Amino acid sequence: MHPAPLLLGILLASPAQAMEALDDSALSSVSGQDGISLETTSQGWSAGSVSYTQDGRSLNLKAVSNRPASGGASTSSTTLDVRDGQLQVQHSDSPQVLAVNDIEMDGSSKSFGTFRAFYTLGASLHLKGGGASGVSGIAVDDSRLSLANVTFYYRDNGFDLIVKGLSFDTYLDNAYLDIVSGGSGQEVKLNLGDARFVGTIGGISLDLAHGDPTASPVTPEAADLRDANAGRSFGKLSMDLRLGGSLSVASGGASGDGIRIRPDLSIGSSLFQYQDEGILRAENFSGTLRSLSGLTLDLAQDGGGSHAQVAFQDLKLNATLGGLIMGNPTNQKLGSLAIDLNFVDQGARQNWLKLRPGGDPNSGLKGLTADVSWNMANSSVSLTDNGNSMWFSGLRTNGSGQFTLDLTRSCAAGASAGCYAGTQSDMGQGSYNGHFDGLRLGLANIKGGYSFDGLRVGSSTAPLQGGTELLVLMEIFPAYDFTLNGQMTLLPGGSSGDGVRYNGDLFFTDARAAISVDETGKGLWLSGTQYDMHFRDGSVDVSNNGVELRKGTYWSKLEVSDLRWGDRSTGASLGRLVLKRFEQGSTLAISSGGAGALCVGGSGANAGACSASGGRWEDRGNEGLSVKLKNVFVRDTSIESSSNGVATDEKRNQIVWETDRVNGAAGSGSQLVVDNFHTSDGNPADPNANTYGFNADLNLDVAPTKACTRSGGTCTPVTPAPLGFAVNGRIHFKEINVDRLQHVHPTGGAVTSMYGIKVQNADISTNLTATPIN
Repeated sequence: MHPAPLLLGILLASPAQAMEALDDSALSSVSGQDGISLETTSQGWSAGSVSYTQDGRSLNLKAVSNRPASGGASTSSTTLDVRDGQLQVQHSDSPQVLAVNDIEMDGSSKSFGTFRAFYTLGASLHLKGGGASGVSGIAVDDSRLSLANVTFYYRDNGFDLIVKGLSFDTYLDNAYLDIVSGGSGQEVKLNLGDARFVGTIGGISLDLAHGDPTASPVTPEAADLRDANAGRSFGKLSMDLRLGGSLSVASGGASGDGIRIRPDLSIGSSLFQYQDEGILRAENFSGTLRSLSGLTLDLAQDGGGSHAQVAFQDLKLNATLGGLIMGNPTNQKLGSLAIDLNFVDQGARQNWLKLRPGGDPNSGLKGLTADVSWNMANSSVSLTDNGNSMWFSGLRTNGSGQFTLDLTRSCAAGASAGCYAGTQSDMGQGSYNGHFDGLRLGLANIKGGYSFDGLRVGSSTAPLQGGTELLVLMEIFPAYDFTLNGQMTLLPGGSSGDGVRYNGDLFFTDARAAISVDETGKGLWLSGTQYDMHFRDGSVDVSNNGVELRKGTYWSKLEVSDLRWGDRSTGASLGRLVLKRFEQGSTLAISSGGAGALCVGGSGANAGACSASGGRWEDRGNEGLSVKLKNVFVRDTSIESSSNGVATDEKRNQIVWETDRVNGAAGSGSQLVVDNFHTSDGNPADPNANTYGFNADLNLDVAPTKACTRSGGTCTPVTPAPLGFAVNGRIHFKEINVDRLQHVHPTGGAVTSMYGIKVQNADISTNLTATPIN
C-alpha cells in the first residue's frame, strides 16, 4: 500500500467532529523525534483501461499496471517531518515495472504500440506554502527526484526497441508551483528557479527476433533476447542541464477542450555529450525555448482518422553549443555553433503535428504515423571560430507531409511472421519495395524547401556576401525545393562498436536546387530535378577522427530537366543534365579544428619558409571545422541495358549533357556522354585495386584575410584585414578512368569519340576566402 491512502486513513480515524486545514504556523509547532515513518508493502495495481476524453474523442491506455519487478510484493519507505517551516518528505522504493499493453484512439484496431518500463523511484522533497506570490501555492527548495535503473521497452508488432541504463535526477531549488492569471486565463505555473537535470542513457538497441506479440520479459535480465542487434547499441548519451524559466499549463486547446502549454525555458552552462568510440560534446550548452501563444494539445478527427494534435502559432528556439568537440576529446574544438530558429504561422503555412496510431500499412497494426506541417521564418545558424563569427543569415523553410515510424524486419532470411518482402524482393535494386531490419522511418509526399539569404561575417548586421557555393561539394545548396518519398531504416551498432547502420531509398521529385544565387533569386539553378538515392549497409560512427559516415554500397541518379541561368523557372536553359553515381566504400568525415597555421600562395612549414616561397603565412587559430570526402567510383563491368547506343544501367557512373531538344523532351536532342568513369589505385601489380578514391579535404574557418581595393593599376590593402569565410582545400586522387566519351544523335545513335581516358596522380591545393564586396 502506498503512503498517501494510509495517511488519509489516519486522518479520517480522528475522533474530531470537524476537520480544519493546518496552516504553516500550526505545522511549524509540531515537533517530534522522527516525524512519521511509513513502510508499505504492495502487490501493485492494475486497470483494464485508462481513458482521456476530449471533444468527443478518446485516447485509451489498455491493460495498465504497476507491479513489483520481482516477487509477489514490493516494499517502499516514506518519512514525513516538519522542520524549519518545511514539510520534508523522503521516499525510496523497490524496483517496479509499469506496463501499458496498448495505446489506441476511439476504439481503432490500430495502436501506438506497447510499453513496459522497469524502474526505481526515489525522492527527497522540501516543501512549504507560499508559492511565488508568498501567499498561495507551493515552494520547493533543496529537493531531488530520481528515476534509476530504468530499462524501457517499446514493442511494435512483436519487435522491441530497448533503452538500457537510463537514469534521471532532477534537482529543484527556489522552485514554485502556483495558479496564476495568464494570457489564456487561469494557468498552473511551474517556476523552475534554479533547477538541474542530470540524465544518462547507457544504450539503445533493437530485438527484432520476437514474433510473439504477447511475450513479455519478467525482468530485464530474464528478457529472452533472440537477435544479435540486441547486443549492439546506437550509442551512449549523457547530459547535465542547468534549467530556469517557467512552464505554464492552461485548459483549452486550439479549439474546444484540450491543453495549452506555454514554455518560457532557459538553459545555461550545461553539458551535452554523445559517446561512441569518440565523442560529440558541447561543453557549454545554453539556450531558450519560448512560445507566447503556447503549444496546444487536442484530440481530433479528420479524413485520415482520429489523431492527437500538437500545434503552435509561434515557437522560438535559441541555442548555443560552446566548446564543441567532434571526435577525440583532445582534438581542437569547432568553436561555438549557435542556432536561432523562429517558427511562426503565416497564412496557410502553419506549424502542427498530428499523431495517429499505426505506422506503415505493411508493418502491422502498431506503430506511429505523423502528419507534419512546418514554417520557419527569418532564422539563422552561426559559427564562431576563435572569436570570429559567421552567420548563415535569412534561413527559411516550410513544408508538409507524412512520416511513419515502425520496427520492421526483412524477409532476406526467408518469409516468416512479421517480415515484409514487397512485390520486388531484390534488395540490391532501387525498385525494392520491401522492408529492412531495424527502426524504419517512412517518408510520404514530403513537400518542402529551404533557402538562406547568404553569409554575414563579423556581425549579424554585416553586409550579405557570397560563399555558400563552397558548400555545394557536400550537397548543401543555397536554396532547395523538393517533394520527398522513401524510407530510411536504422540498426544499432556502427561499422564497429556503437553507432548506427542504415539502409535507405530516397526519391526527390519536382526539385529545384540553386548552385549559386543572389538575394533576388537569380543564379544558376538545377530546375525540374529528379534525384534518386539508394544506400545499402551504410554506417555512422563517432570515432577519434570525428563523425564518420560510410555510404556502404551507394548508387544514385540526378536528372536535371533544365540547367537554368537566371530565374529558377524562366531563366535561359543550358540543357538537360544527368549524373549517375555508383560507389562502394565512400566516406564523409567531419571533425572539429580547422586549417590552423598554413602557407597561402606558397609552400613552407613556417612563416620564414612560406615568405621565401612567395606565400603569405596565416594562423587561423585552433578552432574551426574539417571535412574529408572520399568517393570510390566503381566500374560497371558489363552493359545490361542500353538506349540509342548509350548504357542505361542503374548502377553506373555516367554524365550526360543534352541540348537542342524538341519541346524539352529527353532523348530528342544531341548528347555528350562521359560513360563509365571510375577511380583506381593505379597499381600495375593489382589493376583491380580501388580504395584510394577521389578525395576532397576541406578546412573551414572564419578568419581575417588579405584584401585590396584596385584603382587603375594600383592595389591598396584593406585595413584592418577583413573577416571572411575561409576554405582551405585539397583535391587528390591516384587515377580516374573514363571508358568512353560518346556523341549521340537522336536518330543516328552513339559515336564513340575517345576510348580509355586516364587522368593520374593529381594533387591540387587551393585556398579561397569569401569576403564582402564594399
